[in-house]
Amino acid sequence: MRADITNPSPGVAHSEGFVGKTPFLVVALLVTVRVHAQDFTSIQPAARERNLFAAVSRGLAAETRATARELATFRDPKWTLLTLAQIGAATADAKTSLNTFHRCPSCEEVGLSRLVVGRHPDAHKYIVAGLIEIGVEAVAAHYLRHHGPTRKWYWRYVWTLPQSFSFSEHTHAAMHNAGLRLACDNAGMNCY
Repeated sequence: MRADITNPSPGVAHSEGFVGKTPFLVVALLVTVRVHAQDFTSIQPAARERNLFAAVSRGLAAETRATARELATFRDPKWTLLTLAQIGAATADAKTSLNTFHRCPSCEEVGLSRLVVGRHPDAHKYIVAGLIEIGVEAVAAHYLRHHGPTRKWYWRYVWTLPQSFSFSEHTHAAMHNAGLRLACDNAGMNCY
C-alpha cells in the first residue's frame, strides 16, 4: 500500500517521462529525415567537366543522336512529319532551281542562299547546304520540343518555328522557280 501513496498512478510517471523526451525525439527524427533526404540528391561534381567546349560538344552529340533515333523510329509523329515536310520542300526547291539553271545558264542564285551555295550552284552544293540546314534546324526543333517548359501553352508551338520558317521559304522558292517561264535566245545565254 505504501507504493500506492508515493506513486498513486504509475502510468502518469511514464507519461511525464515520455512527454519530457518528446521534443528531443521530434527534433532527432526531423534532422534524421532531412539528412536522409539529402543523401539521395545526386549532384554533379563541379570538376567533372574541365572544358566547356567539350561539355557543349558532348551535349550537342547526345542531342543529335536522340534526333536521329527519333527520326528513324518515328517516335514523335508531329516532329517527324514536320521534318519530312521540310526535307521535301528543300528537295523541291533544289530540283526546281537546278532545272532553272539548266534552262538558263546566265541565271544566278539570289538572296541569302547565294552566300552559301554560290551564284551558279550545282547539285552537290545544294545537297551539302540542305543537309547542314535541315540537320541544324531538326536538332534545334527536337531540343526545343523536349527540353523546354512543355506545360506552357505557347511552348507547344515554339518548337515548330525553326522548321516551319524553313519549310515556308523553301516552298515559296520552289513555287517561284516552277512558275518561271524563261524565254532564252538560241544560245541560251540571254534569258528574260
